[in-house]
Amino acid sequence: MSNVLPQRLSQRRVVPTTRSPYQCARSRRIVLVQARSKASEAVVLVGDIGGTNARLSAWRADLASPSASELFAKTYPTADYDAFDHVVEEFLSEPSVRSSPPQAAALAIAGAVSNNRCNMTNVRWLVDGDALTAKHGFRVALLNDFEAVGYGIPALPEEDLEVLNDVPVQPQAPKVVMGPGTGLGAAQLMWDCGLGAYRVWPGEGAHATFAPRGWKQQALAQFVTDKYGHCEIEQVACGSGLELIYEFLASDEPANRPHLLAAAGAPGAKGGKKRAAEISAAALTGSDPLAEEAVDLLFAIVGAEAGAMALRSLAKGGVYIAGGITPKLLPRVRQGSLLEGFLMRSGRPPFHKLLTHTPLFVITNEKVGQIGAREVAKRLLAGSFGGS
Repeated sequence: MSNVLPQRLSQRRVVPTTRSPYQCARSRRIVLVQARSKASEAVVLVGDIGGTNARLSAWRADLASPSASELFAKTYPTADYDAFDHVVEEFLSEPSVRSSPPQAAALAIAGAVSNNRCNMTNVRWLVDGDALTAKHGFRVALLNDFEAVGYGIPALPEEDLEVLNDVPVQPQAPKVVMGPGTGLGAAQLMWDCGLGAYRVWPGEGAHATFAPRGWKQQALAQFVTDKYGHCEIEQVACGSGLELIYEFLASDEPANRPHLLAAAGAPGAKGGKKRAAEISAAALTGSDPLAEEAVDLLFAIVGAEAGAMALRSLAKGGVYIAGGITPKLLPRVRQGSLLEGFLMRSGRPPFHKLLTHTPLFVITNEKVGQIGAREVAKRLLAGSFGGS
């Protein structure tokens, strides 16, 4: 395993260059758009819409910087409402919101967004941004949840990033964001010359077939295929994937590792199937070596997919690992399995070299999606967001 990774970078380094291949003649246009704005700040509505809860908040945001202050926030259990429209109406009727009504809204949704609409899968809601715009009089944009994370990246302060591969960030170069949580989200950021800012392109690449490395990952892929008929990347690179990996490791012949498997609750031993939170906690405390192995295997897979995404877009602007799992397991991440998976040392030398010169970060701010949604709402006011 590689040496312990650096925890912080005192100052994020940027490639010094007088003429980047990614720079555009119109790259300062966004400054002109901001200069034409009539107000220096505005109130925006931000949403995080999931299958269990809809979280709405109103913010007073500075239009020229990421600075913002929260005015009001409330969480609404989705089971209590027949339609998302009812949630919005209730939120807008709150005294704190009525006194400072929003001028634009951006809603991050854990689902596929098409034409500013989303038919949610885990709750029977149709969320229609254009219908909300017509009803309430302010523009509403719907975003895939990782699309919102992508828009939050350029607004993150230095202290919200844990550096894994300490190499310079190239200005205006493509960026990649991905990470494990309930599923495995992913998006790409490409510089838009007309806007003078990054535009985010969400995707569903996590549902591609898992490409295992080494005999143990190959055995894992066969284990999942035998169980479900197919093994895609997300199945072994998210919260439930961690549980699958642990179950796979515990399925080993008990005579091979009797003490580990007995402690893990293997078939015939006391205990049962461990949940992701239990596996993570045991890995952090060191109380279960099998949990440590499962977490390291998960991060090796996440790192490999991050490296693959970096190569697809030549992400010299950086690869950013987000999601709910990685920040909570930073002590294990610092042991190096994620970085080793990313660097692809056993791959073809030219591409390994490309990855060694690609920045890699973990986003430690779990509200990055909310930050991104705020940035999109501000772009709506400036007329510089057209949706994905």
